[in-house]
Amino acid sequence: MDINSGAGTFGKAHLAGWIPSVTDDAPRFDPRTTSAAALQELLSSGKIKSVQILNEYYRQILAYNDYLKAVYQLAPGAITRAKELDALRASGNVLSPLHGIPVLLKDNIGTDPSFGMDNTGGNLALVGSFAAKNAPIVDRLIAAGAIILGKTTLSVSTGVRCGWSALHGQSQNPYIKGGIDMSDGVSGHSSPGGSSSGSAIAVAAGLAPMAIGTETEGSLNAPSTRHSLYTVKPTLGSVPNEGIIPISFHLDTAGPMCSTVKDTANLLTVLMANGRPDVPQGGYITAMKGADGWKELRVGVLDPEKFRYNEELQTPVPEAIEQIKETTLKGYERIKGFSKEYHYDVSLRLDNDFDYEGANSLIDLMVADFEPDLDKYLSGTQNSKVSTTKELAAWNKAHAHLVLPPEYPNQEEIERAIAFDQLSNRREKLMAHITEVGKSLPETLEKYNIDVIIGPSDSWFSRYSAATGFTLCTLPLGRIDYNGRPIGLTAIARSEVTLVTLMSAHEATFPAREPPTAFLCERT
Repeated sequence: MDINSGAGTFGKAHLAGWIPSVTDDAPRFDPRTTSAAALQELLSSGKIKSVQILNEYYRQILAYNDYLKAVYQLAPGAITRAKELDALRASGNVLSPLHGIPVLLKDNIGTDPSFGMDNTGGNLALVGSFAAKNAPIVDRLIAAGAIILGKTTLSVSTGVRCGWSALHGQSQNPYIKGGIDMSDGVSGHSSPGGSSSGSAIAVAAGLAPMAIGTETEGSLNAPSTRHSLYTVKPTLGSVPNEGIIPISFHLDTAGPMCSTVKDTANLLTVLMANGRPDVPQGGYITAMKGADGWKELRVGVLDPEKFRYNEELQTPVPEAIEQIKETTLKGYERIKGFSKEYHYDVSLRLDNDFDYEGANSLIDLMVADFEPDLDKYLSGTQNSKVSTTKELAAWNKAHAHLVLPPEYPNQEEIERAIAFDQLSNRREKLMAHITEVGKSLPETLEKYNIDVIIGPSDSWFSRYSAATGFTLCTLPLGRIDYNGRPIGLTAIARSEVTLVTLMSAHEATFPAREPPTAFLCERT
């Protein structure tokens, strides 16, 4: 890609770099509805090969990515890798449930030069740069027999519309007719959510069977909800964030984004590295109990009137807000009927308690960590135009016509990070405040003797996962009549095992998720 040509100038299907050729044979499966586990069954039975699976996803990407802008780059070596894995399978050697399955990575997860892909984090200044070595989670995927399909697009700042970056442009939610409503808030009802928007869009629209996203605060939760997907944000520190472009090493973590619980559990097992003491023997799939899982779960839920997005983030649409509340309450009633124990409106402190001196303490913590953490990452990159955060800010100013367009004319978060006084004790004060408010989560679990707390995904409940490091998951709940976008629930617990059991119980007893159709008529 020529950065001087401006954002959006890629190639065929809005892809930077290598463009695949595809065969014109009859489709072998519907990529929107076929899970990775179902593909594995087809592979095991000899009805399909990994090379043929790649062809189907390439066709879907070439057909729809120009509109969706979910995939940034494809890995040129994926076909060779698929052939190697097909040959390995033919010899009787299957590495894991991910053997021969394509996986997309968010474009902040480092891959070594052999993959032929950038690692930009959505920054034009980092086009052409790459990691000296794979992020550890990439090596884990390779060892499990997964095929790295490519990199997905992402949002770049809390101050811009979700799904937008100067490099990738504006991505679209495949459930929404007509695309982004520019009159709505930055995470309004037409939004794909952020920052792992491309990963979520790609899985929902059938551009890949599974993807990896990352979260600092809400970046797995929000886009997974907006695309009716399951995700698990792992316990902080359980998945290495080395090799991932950081916002805050203290808060960042990678997680799976999938359309089924089984796929989520299998991908989570690989990311967590089977063999850890907190990973069950046989992987997280062993925690799937189906409907019987409810019999093991003591649940507390949050009042949807108290936990909801503010008007700045999401312009109020009364009928949509009301339907979200009513659907959430109906979901609660269903949970109440199934679960071992149920408590309504548990006494968790409100999410705005995280504010400190008039600002969100978690955002301010990210500001405090951003420059030193990004500088550490940049010091290990190759072929980069910038080697420090200050150089990135200067580059952006020098290329403002590309990076700072009229609708998003500033880089406030980067400038605040550079201005942060690392010699002050403000970071310690922020951490103390976050820890104090965050204590409400384990205290609430103990007070009610419950295993999990569930609340509306259209809220900042996810802040408690960032504050405590506790694991989080999403539960698809349905779609609103206003524009057809999905809504869901978010759950936080002490362990991934609890959440996999919960997701499995939810999947077995709630209506099946609906794949998107709106994007099928939006091809450009």
